[in-house]
Amino acid sequence: MAHRQIHQAVGALIKQQLDRPFDLLDLGCGDAQAIAKTLRGSEINSYTGVDLSPNTLAIAQQNLATFPRVDLREANFLTYLNQANPTPPASFDLIHAGFSLHHLLLKEKEQFFAHCFSLLRPGGYLLIYDVFRQPHQDRQQYLQAYLDRAQSQWLALAPDQIQAIAGHIKECDFPELVATMAEISQKVGFMPHQVLFTEPRGFHHCFAFPIGQSGKALAQDGV
Repeated sequence: MAHRQIHQAVGALIKQQLDRPFDLLDLGCGDAQAIAKTLRGSEINSYTGVDLSPNTLAIAQQNLATFPRVDLREANFLTYLNQANPTPPASFDLIHAGFSLHHLLLKEKEQFFAHCFSLLRPGGYLLIYDVFRQPHQDRQQYLQAYLDRAQSQWLALAPDQIQAIAGHIKECDFPELVATMAEISQKVGFMPHQVLFTEPRGFHHCFAFPIGQSGKALAQDGV
């Protein structure tokens, strides 16, 4: 799923754009193992992680033990955003969501972008890496293509493991087109997205959705 290439791109963005103390919100953080490695040597000031699994949050606490100001929340990340949005606004410089947004329906994705925009400070970034449909694919065509790839390339997994993953994907995956995500993001006020990693003719992509230094004021004025 291109984790190595994606986190190299994430690390490069953080190094180039966040060379000051910053506060990070990690939605669907899991055990935080990958992002903890990516953040080493950065100017991170605080880390807030949100995940439904108490077991993975316990592991995340260990992986983040050397970080300052770690706050881990056991919650559905969309529920967290709904509750956090009114108070306090503009609390983070970077919001990170890896392989989690595709579980939401389209209306929920619209809510997600709106909440993230409200919680980001000027100059901040929403960072997403996820699976996306190809322009010619509907959901069923995407599912078939993705499962065909899994069966042919994920050779380290046993057949029963592939079958379990296939069941999860068929029930829970609702990936969008890149164009759809771009439209949603700009509608709520984000600047045009930046491509950090794209898998040629593949499913996995990483994008940064920036807020300009005056982006919120412009959005509120309807510009």
